[in-house]
Amino acid sequence: SHLFENDSFGQSIINHSDCLECRDRSIDSTAPDQELFHCELQPIHEWSNEELDYLVKIKENKNDLKLITFHMASSCSDPIVEKGMFQTGGKTYNRKELLRNAKINFDEIKRIFGSEIIIAVENNNYYPTDAYEYVTDSDFISEVVRENDLGFLFDVAHAKVTSYNKNVNFEKYKSELPLDKIVQVHICSYDINYEEDYAYDAHNYPNEEELIEVKKLINNYKTIRYLTVEYYRDIENLEKSLNEVRTLV
Repeated sequence: SHLFENDSFGQSIINHSDCLECRDRSIDSTAPDQELFHCELQPIHEWSNEELDYLVKIKENKNDLKLITFHMASSCSDPIVEKGMFQTGGKTYNRKELLRNAKINFDEIKRIFGSEIIIAVENNNYYPTDAYEYVTDSDFISEVVRENDLGFLFDVAHAKVTSYNKNVNFEKYKSELPLDKIVQVHICSYDINYEEDYAYDAHNYPNEEELIEVKKLINNYKTIRYLTVEYYRDIENLEKSLNEVRTLV
């Protein structure tokens, strides 16, 4: 995150972590132990050689890479962001097209990264716009994961936001996701806009409720290899949260 722009903060995060998760903004970072790369590209969209060339660059730059994860954030090719939510933009894909794109692109991704690097997708949060059609449905997420033999990055806050905004039970929604394929968990707390009555991914400090949820996941799913704290506001609370998560394992 932007905290790495401060050398002492970056070193502190390294000292409190077993490894690092790189993002697109820091692809040129030379920090040690970058075992994970969380890429904003969406394999459920149509790709050109530009996206594939970018993935080759990731593979060449990250010598410690063990896991790369991708978004399935929207059902349209060029969404517009308004008030932190996607609105439809560009081409809108139907479910069949999204699944076909995933099959084509994940075949190419596997060719680039080989069998030694795990490939996974993340569940996104749902907001009530047409841009999120299909992509947060548990059956869609499960089909992409299972049909392409992928790992699953479970973002707890995203699932809770989706449950609130769709008015469905969290435990039921969670149970329908491909939890047996979890390889990584993203950890933070969501928030609620009570005036407009919707939940949103605030990346708040992980509270006790979130830690209890993560502990349950660790106990139930032995496939989990990585826990990532998605909190960026200040170094002191990030250090504290990393220590709290470490106690879970």
